[in-house]
Amino acid sequence: MIAKAKSITHGGAGINYALKKDEAEIIEKRFVIGNTGAEIKEEFRMFQNLNSRAENNDLSLVLSPEPKDGRKLSNSDFRDISEDFLKKMKLEDHQAIIIKHKDRDHTHLHLFVNRIDSRGKAYKDNFISKKSQTKADEVAIERGLTRAKVVESYNKEMTKDIKKQIFEKHKTVLKHRPKNFQHYQDLMQSSGVKVLPTINKSNKLQGFRVEHQGFNFKATEAHRTMSLSKLGVKANTIGQDHNPQLHLKNKTREKNIGFSR
Repeated sequence: MIAKAKSITHGGAGINYALKKDEAEIIEKRFVIGNTGAEIKEEFRMFQNLNSRAENNDLSLVLSPEPKDGRKLSNSDFRDISEDFLKKMKLEDHQAIIIKHKDRDHTHLHLFVNRIDSRGKAYKDNFISKKSQTKADEVAIERGLTRAKVVESYNKEMTKDIKKQIFEKHKTVLKHRPKNFQHYQDLMQSSGVKVLPTINKSNKLQGFRVEHQGFNFKATEAHRTMSLSKLGVKANTIGQDHNPQLHLKNKTREKNIGFSR
């Protein structure tokens, strides 16, 4: 099962378009009673007016089972699938309308969801497309449906992008010439990347990991140059020195890879 998701501003128009398609069926309404895009958007707006900062206040999601699965699923099955999916996405308490389309024997669902909840809080839409595919894959596994072939390649592409982001932030931090490892940690943290020291049995710093946007890697997995040796770090006993100084070679300093003393 494939899933797609994005934040949009034109939820009313999207709902109208989905309803006008041939053989469109409303599978479920959640916390709304309207019958048109304009009516449902007006109901969404009651909560959206509680949040003046958020933009793109509507969520458009698509769930597409494999055609052979879609042919066997009843409306009740589709309703259960969408409910499972919304729960996994933590959107079960948001207003929504779910519409079924049957295009060329390819049955799928369009879900239009209010991004703003009843308290005026905006749903975090960072990497929502990746998240929706991951959760759709979980639903497919639990319900014995065909898993999307794109999941593995999609995750690989996302991992590659996150590693690139980490390395770019790392290079930016080095331009500030941090004085020691703690300073490097603090600067990386400020840029949104958490640096996690790796301590060996001798209580010495032997490496570090990086965490960003829910991904966690060895630093050298993000980029081969992100090692203690490349940074010029001398192993220290953590119990004796919580703030290991970094000892540079002139060659390293010239390449702007290591830290300043």
